[in-house]
Amino acid sequence: MKLTGVILAGGLNSRMGGSPKYLLPCGDEPLIGRQIKEMSRICEQLLVVTNTPERMVPVLKLYPGVSCIEDLYRQKGPLSGIHAASCAAASPFMWIVGCDMPWISADAAEAMAGHGLAENADAVIPVIAGRTHPLHGIYARSVNRAAENLLRQERYRVMGLLDALDCRRVDELFFEEKGISTRFAANVNTPEDWMNMSGNLP
Repeated sequence: MKLTGVILAGGLNSRMGGSPKYLLPCGDEPLIGRQIKEMSRICEQLLVVTNTPERMVPVLKLYPGVSCIEDLYRQKGPLSGIHAASCAAASPFMWIVGCDMPWISADAAEAMAGHGLAENADAVIPVIAGRTHPLHGIYARSVNRAAENLLRQERYRVMGLLDALDCRRVDELFFEEKGISTRFAANVNTPEDWMNMSGNLP
C-alpha cells in the first residue's frame, strides 16, 4: 500500500520550556530526523505540518524530499494538521504521527494500513493499555471532508473526527501477534520524560 507519511509539528511546547520537541537530540540527529528515516521505509511522500516553517527549513535541508506545509485552519490543534495533510497527500492513505514520538514504527503502521485496507476503513488507530493513540494512526486521505466539517463547526477534538469516521481500533494483541513492540505509542511531554526515554534509544 502506498502511504503518505505525516509528522505533526505544531503545538506551543509549553511543557518543554518552549523548545520544539522535534529538535530533541537523538545521537547525532534531531528527533524529527529519526522519525523521517523510519517513515521513509514505507512512505512514498513525507509531509511535515507546522505553523513555524521558518524554524523547520534549516532542519529539513538535511532531509531532501520532505515537504513542509502549514495548517489551513491555524492553531486549532492536531485536527487542523490532519486536515492540512489530507489536502496535500498524494497517496490514498496517510500514516500520521506526532513530532514527540521517538519510537514510531513502520512495521506497526504497515500492519495497521493492511488491516484498514482489508476492512475498507477510514482510519485504524492503536489502543494501548486502554488509551487511544490517534497520532500514530492510519487515515484515508478522504477524511478531509469530515475534518473540515468539524473545523468549520469549531469542534477541534481529534476524537470527534474518529467518531465521524469508520474507524477500526487495534489493541496490544493485534501487535503482539505480529511481533511488534507497542512502545511506538510513547510520546515526550516534559524534559523528565525525555531524560527517561533517551537513555533507552538504540
